[in-house]
Amino acid sequence: MTEQEALLNLGLQPISNRFLQPGSTERAKQFPIELRLQLGTGLVQLANPFPVDEVRPRYEWLTCFEPEDHLDALVEDIIELPYIDKDSLFGGYSFKDDSTLARLKTKGYHRQWRISPEEDLGLDDPCQSIETYQAVFSQAKANKICQTRGKLDLAIVRHVTEHAYDLPSFLQAVAALMNPDGYIVWEVPDCENALENGDCTTIWEEHIHYFTRHTFKRTLENEGFNIIHDRSVPYPLENSLIVITKGFKGRPQVNTQRTKELDIEYERAYAFADKIKRRRATACSMLHDVKRNRGEIALFGAGHLSVAYMSIMGVTELIDFVIDDNPNKKGLLMPIGGVPIVGSEALYLKSPSLCLLGLNPKNQPSVIDRHSRYKEQGGTFASIFPGSALELEEVLKCGR
Repeated sequence: MTEQEALLNLGLQPISNRFLQPGSTERAKQFPIELRLQLGTGLVQLANPFPVDEVRPRYEWLTCFEPEDHLDALVEDIIELPYIDKDSLFGGYSFKDDSTLARLKTKGYHRQWRISPEEDLGLDDPCQSIETYQAVFSQAKANKICQTRGKLDLAIVRHVTEHAYDLPSFLQAVAALMNPDGYIVWEVPDCENALENGDCTTIWEEHIHYFTRHTFKRTLENEGFNIIHDRSVPYPLENSLIVITKGFKGRPQVNTQRTKELDIEYERAYAFADKIKRRRATACSMLHDVKRNRGEIALFGAGHLSVAYMSIMGVTELIDFVIDDNPNKKGLLMPIGGVPIVGSEALYLKSPSLCLLGLNPKNQPSVIDRHSRYKEQGGTFASIFPGSALELEEVLKCGR
């Protein structure tokens, strides 16, 4: 087992998808979150992942969205790879790969399959998702899948590796799907900016590993994958890190050499832990002042980003209500503090003095434009994301 070092203990944290019914006496379960630093790679990861059965969503309407603006360019890169042609067999790990496979199909690359949770993994709960897939996917399952579907010339594995509880076993199982010289297109969230900025919302019980460009490449190399291409695609919330590997040489002797790049990862991780502690104190102080001197505080967006902010920053009791126009969420309670979820009309009916923006930064400008009347009436918008245009600390410091 790779040696690890304690980095940041956040205590008990709620399951962020466990929305509650109004009037319910139920409480969302909480489990400890501790971040550790993996020595030898610099990878930041959860020490003890939440139990899979607890993380599994309870509502079928819960969805996840991954960035896709770069997929057309990615497909062009794929079809230009040596020895890839229309006789090649393409495959995907999960539903997150369907849109890429569909793009390939429109270009005439019709030989493809994707793992079926029901047929290939023996899962039949419609609420089960990535957290459950990774728990049952193994080399034995991969070998059985290939017996009926065929080994792949190119596999697409988007935004699932960070969910793997047993990362080495997961990577080895993906390798078992491949022909000897097959390509694997890996994509994971690039957490470098979040770690640099001290952004607590990047911490999520469903993400076990917080990769940067260096730590993901080093992890793959330590598991025997040959990297032929890598790049980070910029997005407002978190960049997408793409790595393409070709062939698999089996596990080499793990590289533990101390390098300048590894030292950078260590320092970034230590600084991240320190920034979380400092931002928690600052946020609590500022929001206490707003609540005491100006009035109610709302939070726009009832997703896991908002849950992380409320819980990790310790400001749950300062949030009067959460705004979300998703009809499935309106009327429910947040998984922490029993905070009610209401529609955006509350901006005018309740007139909070401050509305924190907890939704993807890409969508924040449209929300602000749509609710310009709230600002005209004296309300203030501020973002929970450090480094964003409306960063809370800067907005309140400047009195905007």
